[in-house]
Amino acid sequence: MQNEDRPPASHSKPSRRTIRLTFRAADGKVQLVSAERLEMICPPSVGERPEAGRHSGFWMELRDANDRTLFHRLLHSPLGDSVEVHSPDGQIRREFGAPRENVFQVLVPDDGAAQSIALMGESLDPAELQEKSRADKAEGGSRELARFDLPGGVR
Repeated sequence: MQNEDRPPASHSKPSRRTIRLTFRAADGKVQLVSAERLEMICPPSVGERPEAGRHSGFWMELRDANDRTLFHRLLHSPLGDSVEVHSPDGQIRREFGAPRENVFQVLVPDDGAAQSIALMGESLDPAELQEKSRADKAEGGSRELARFDLPGGVR
């Protein structure tokens, strides 16, 4: 039995073409600013694909017309409002600053089956994320926050 959420074996080979997507996060919203097709091998995903509602953090999911995930890319602080602080005693905590505009890029395979890219995460509201961090409720709860159609054109 094949897991419907996992890409077919043909998608497991590294893509020789890549799309660089540039996003802008500001005022609790994310916009796709640009997409550029590149002749380069796409860096692979790291680790198992996180699951909505089960994992915390942020990631992108490249999806096909049937809404199956073809590829994922983990993101580090796409809202740009916090940093990890490592204490000498080994404790790690997240410190929040004032929300600001942040631009980030994501590299995904230029896959002919891909139709959209979804931003997965806990919230686009920095105040809500800060409250979750304070309450130490980061046990999961990520969901789809935004979805963007991939640009068409020659593949």
